[in-house]
Amino acid sequence: MDTAGDPGFGGEHLSADAEGATIYHAADGKGYLLASSQGDNTFAVYERQGRNAYLGSFTVTDSAATDGVQHSDGAAVVNVPLGRSFPKGLLVTHDGEATPADGDREGTNFKFTRWDSVATAFPKPLTIDTKSFDPRDTD
Repeated sequence: MDTAGDPGFGGEHLSADAEGATIYHAADGKGYLLASSQGDNTFAVYERQGRNAYLGSFTVTDSAATDGVQHSDGAAVVNVPLGRSFPKGLLVTHDGEATPADGDREGTNFKFTRWDSVATAFPKPLTIDTKSFDPRDTD
């Protein structure tokens, strides 16, 4: 079987492997599904409501302080404020190819990104809703 040319089953906006998904909660069942597209190092964003329209994709890129995210096995997002560093929510992404790697094994780690940095990067900014859903609410 020739797997080198296999596009996988990611669909139109995901490149194999589609490794994980997370939900950004907003009021009235709105918000977003974020899906990790491991094959092209991106995260696809879909609306939760209606026909689940594809809104676009983004990457977590290199910066002076950290390397970007490659070969991600998933992500988790929360909309609640988490202190001064993440006042409008947090996106945690798995970096499957951390730099620099030590020893014989490639390193992996997690990157923390402010949700408002992701939301405002889209041409039509994504919702930032820190009040309508609290994952700590047990009622």
